[in-house]
Amino acid sequence: MKVIVGLGNPGSQYAKTRHNVGFCVMDLLGTELGGDWKESRDFKAHYSKTKFKDDDIVVVKPLTYMNLSGQAVSAVVRWFKVDLKDVLVIHDDVSLPLGRIRVQNGGGAGGQHGIESIIECMGSKDFSRIKVGVGPDPGGALRASFVLSAVRPEQSALWTESLDLAKKAAKTWLKEGAEVTANRFNGKNLAEPEKPKEKKPKPEGLTKDGLPSGSQEIDPSSIKNENLPPDPNIDPPDENKPAPKADD
Repeated sequence: MKVIVGLGNPGSQYAKTRHNVGFCVMDLLGTELGGDWKESRDFKAHYSKTKFKDDDIVVVKPLTYMNLSGQAVSAVVRWFKVDLKDVLVIHDDVSLPLGRIRVQNGGGAGGQHGIESIIECMGSKDFSRIKVGVGPDPGGALRASFVLSAVRPEQSALWTESLDLAKKAAKTWLKEGAEVTANRFNGKNLAEPEKPKEKKPKPEGLTKDGLPSGSQEIDPSSIKNENLPPDPNIDPPDENKPAPKADD
């Protein structure tokens, strides 16, 4: 069994905010995997139990608010007796620009309070994460209001693409693990799509061999110059032809 957790805050006022990107990805993933959402008081979470390939999957949205996410995650993990290596947490990362994600196995919280709570409650950092970029970080006192607000209207398409990218990364993690997923997704930047490699144009008036158009390649061995003395290493001597006179 594997558990995927999306972090966020409950309540309609937070539904489309940057901080709730984990919930948004869970809604997409839960719909695609076909599970039914249930609320559990014991878990302090919404959860859906479903299947992917041959694995049992539990997708989770904690209802504890972000800073107490560890209470819900630890309850789910202990109830289903899941190893931490089979736990993936999806959350916002203000240090990454919108359009990028970063897959990571283990490591610190990086200032994300939901991850801090999970590490504290589980007593370990050994679980995978998908960090979804919501930056750029305005820094300082502006950060809290920034993550608790929605993206600008002109960013809505990029926001939707980012959610889909994180969902695809989560499915790859289910199939192939954290390392393969990181190698495949960490370099992607939806804000700057990859440009196709441009073919260098061939100079006008030249063939592929660099010769002027219309010219024919000449075999040097076919060229003979009657005014040159014969090369004894190449041409056999002509006994009927007088030798050239030496210069005075």
